[in-house]
Amino acid sequence: MLKMNFDVPKKFGAVVIMGLLVGLLAITAVACGSDDEEDAAAPAAPAADKAPAAAAKAEPTKAPPTAVPPKEGGGTLIVANDLIGPRAFRPSVITGGAHSAFGLQDWGMYDFLLRADYSAPPTFGEGGGDGLATEWTLDRPGNKITFTIRDDAKWNCDEGGGMVDAHDIVYSFTESMKEGTKSTRGPGLKTWMESWEATDDRTAVVTLVPGKLPSDWMMAIGNHGGGSIPIVSKKLADLGGDKDLTTFCGSGPFHITSWTSEEEVVAAPVPDNYRAKPNMIDELRVVQIAEANAKVAALKTGEVHMANLPLKFTGPTNDAIDGSWLQPVGKYQPQTVYFAGNFWARTSYGFDDPPKEIFPREGLKADADHPWIGNPDDDESMENARKVRWALSMAIDRESLTRNVFNGLGGSTYTYTDVMPDHERFNPEWKVEYDVEGAKKLLAEAGVPDGFEMDFWVSPDNTAAVDPEAFEAIAQMWQDIGVNASIEKTVYAARRPTLVARSIDIPFAHHTFFLTIDQPKGGSLVPTGGFNHGVELPEEIGQLRYANETETDLEQRIQNNLKMQDYLSHWQLMASTVTLQPTWTVRPEVADWKPHQQAWGMFNSPETVKMKK
Repeated sequence: MLKMNFDVPKKFGAVVIMGLLVGLLAITAVACGSDDEEDAAAPAAPAADKAPAAAAKAEPTKAPPTAVPPKEGGGTLIVANDLIGPRAFRPSVITGGAHSAFGLQDWGMYDFLLRADYSAPPTFGEGGGDGLATEWTLDRPGNKITFTIRDDAKWNCDEGGGMVDAHDIVYSFTESMKEGTKSTRGPGLKTWMESWEATDDRTAVVTLVPGKLPSDWMMAIGNHGGGSIPIVSKKLADLGGDKDLTTFCGSGPFHITSWTSEEEVVAAPVPDNYRAKPNMIDELRVVQIAEANAKVAALKTGEVHMANLPLKFTGPTNDAIDGSWLQPVGKYQPQTVYFAGNFWARTSYGFDDPPKEIFPREGLKADADHPWIGNPDDDESMENARKVRWALSMAIDRESLTRNVFNGLGGSTYTYTDVMPDHERFNPEWKVEYDVEGAKKLLAEAGVPDGFEMDFWVSPDNTAAVDPEAFEAIAQMWQDIGVNASIEKTVYAARRPTLVARSIDIPFAHHTFFLTIDQPKGGSLVPTGGFNHGVELPEEIGQLRYANETETDLEQRIQNNLKMQDYLSHWQLMASTVTLQPTWTVRPEVADWKPHQQAWGMFNSPETVKMKK
């Protein structure tokens, strides 16, 4: 039987994003085997434009039960991670995910500007004063946010060290957003952050692009996993040369002692750090193990203490290790096929002022070799491509995926906007029935009766967001309608530049992630300078995203999102398939671990880990 450290009711409220009135969407703990989902708008509350110095903290989750409480503290914790990338700590060159300096924020080595209070899984805590900023004030008329920077955080390095100050904050954001940046987060921040300045050592001020502050802005600079940049030392950068490029200098409760790309990162605790906990572990090792079977073997032999496994392996592995337990991290993530290449936007609306002509994008290859891509200047091409995309979606047996790949832990999904089938707002027209014969008929109507061949990118090293086995199964299902999909296993960091450049022209596997039914959606489907899902919506639909960033009426935000979903479902620009609940398998040597809940389900909060002695 699955043992889960999941001490919450099956229905739970999502975080209220600070700064605007946001409705709560009650969602279900999928790992507990239920799909119930319903609207639960929060009572009206005053907009919070000023954060308290420190918010009340939720009660922590209970430790897994033991017969006799063991002594705790010290020891070495070994964690499996898909990839250990190269050393790169300058904000403008950090391009990776969980294996780069972005991941190091979660691993306790770098810090976030804002940190949410702890909340038991799978809820997301509300913003408090535990980050590098202890307070913030939003001046809407003046288009500014002012952050008070704590005075007890220091850099864990000799050169470029000292205390963290507002100048470090300003440098980190400015460097990530500068012209020519390779940062995967900076261009997105630049859409609503105009500039940063330090008015003194303890005060950092960001000037906002008028009318562009997103309602979920805290996720972009906090520890929710929404794309925050790491805060680095300006003092180190001021030394010149490339010292700041490869020299680790973080301010978290752990300090890197060694880094070997494609092998491991080793870190030691910093006992006097402002986030340090009593009786922390003596050493943290994050080792590269990408293949699922290798992770299972490492867990069984005790080579590692924690690993995020595909759900197919989670239950059997947990049952095979006496005393092990499961730790959910974050909200379920619908596994989604994006039919990339459908870049239909004419201008860079919402990003450049004034908008620039961008059509056609490099990835818009509406030809015989790419039958899922439609040419917006050709009605016949658009309709044929729509039928091809519908056929590909109809050929996916979602119930089989849930049953055979996820061991029944999950449910079928059909929407990009993450409205589950049993939600009262779900439109039955969004449902895609499994129908092989119907799919074949659509292909024939689209002019490809014998099917076609295509590449299908399934990243092998992005398992926080993607279960590769599920998408490999989908590729096999497509063979039933004559579509031969060759799996491309390029690592995420190598493929991501084609997403940013809008040059990707093949379907690929990723996920969707939203906290509430009313939050702005479609950020990865509009023309920006950052990450994109291989689709750019026409302005009429894409502007719904930007409207919701400033819309104060809950019902209007919901209606905008439903209108967007109507469009996405009609054109079937992506196929949402089944839910994935990020869940970590934890060996019995670990007495307790209280991770914060975040979007990607990554390992985090090592300062909360207690090892049994």
